[in-house]
Amino acid sequence: MALNDKQIRILQVVNSGTISGEGIASALGSSMQMLRYYLDTMAEDGYLKVAKVYDNSTREFQIVRAYLTDKGKAILEQLKGLEKLSSPADEVAKESSVGQADEFSKPSVGVRSTPQQILLQDVEQIINSLDALQRIVEELPDERRDIISVYLSDLQDEVKVVYRRRPQRIKAYFLAVLGTTLPIIRQTDRETNFVEHARKLSKKFGVVVKLPSLES
Repeated sequence: MALNDKQIRILQVVNSGTISGEGIASALGSSMQMLRYYLDTMAEDGYLKVAKVYDNSTREFQIVRAYLTDKGKAILEQLKGLEKLSSPADEVAKESSVGQADEFSKPSVGVRSTPQQILLQDVEQIINSLDALQRIVEELPDERRDIISVYLSDLQDEVKVVYRRRPQRIKAYFLAVLGTTLPIIRQTDRETNFVEHARKLSKKFGVVVKLPSLES
């Protein structure tokens, strides 16, 4: 599920060290009733864990502590990456390639690197390729699969929800998926399949990247 601005702000507030219900509500300028709704929803989706105690005087559960799960932390790390990707084109490519193999580097000079609007007739093919990547990712080791799944889920949401489809965010999520998957996909027998779908998506998104050569 994609997070809205209020939910992202909650993650940021909790990450800063404000963990009590009253503290979070005060930082957000929100009522406790609304905060409880958001925290319960985000806990169900795995972004937070919330500890509560029952208050006999108010006959309500009071929020004693909220803290981030690994999934919540991953979202904040992703947002940091998106901030870097909002810089000029060369810096975008540079920041996106940190920790990646040589084959996945910034686009060549003169090659289109600006993401494009998705054409209606391409949506079905894009979704099919994203679903194929999801199946591949599910076979990866647990310690890497979770973070990749977060990036991939956000990319799928951005594509499937018509009013979203913001090219720059699609580019950011796509680069994040590739950057976290390519270093380990070569250790599996699914590299060829992954790269084939990644190449298709690269064309559909208008995001040029250097993918590993699969020539024998």
